[in-house]
Amino acid sequence: MQTRKTTSYILLLFFIFFGFSCKEKKGFSKPNNLIKEKQMVNMLYDIHLGEAYANQYRFQDEMDKIKSKDMYYSVLEKYEVADSVFAQSIVYYSSMPKIYERIYQQVVDRLNMLQEENNQKEEVKIKPEE
Repeated sequence: MQTRKTTSYILLLFFIFFGFSCKEKKGFSKPNNLIKEKQMVNMLYDIHLGEAYANQYRFQDEMDKIKSKDMYYSVLEKYEVADSVFAQSIVYYSSMPKIYERIYQQVVDRLNMLQEENNQKEEVKIKPEE
């Protein structure tokens, strides 16, 4: 339950931050190497999973060796995307509130589905034997 609150809190902060930083009428010019929306959803999903994992185990010794920026760069490496390309894509999408909201809604939906799956697995484990 704590993980769900943390994830919701992080996502809410992202929406607020980017909502206020977005231009409403006119976005930034589209970069030549813009990450497609579907891939951006996948990347943001993986980044948030990594952050949630790091937050969940942040006080354990094994997590002291892993930094959140390492998780961020591992996602970039997984998708073979340069950090500058990712940053340009984030800036572009965040300047287009409707598109950015659509992207983040998909990320939130996927995270919620994952949370529900985990909750169902925990419920099965808790059921007493008959």
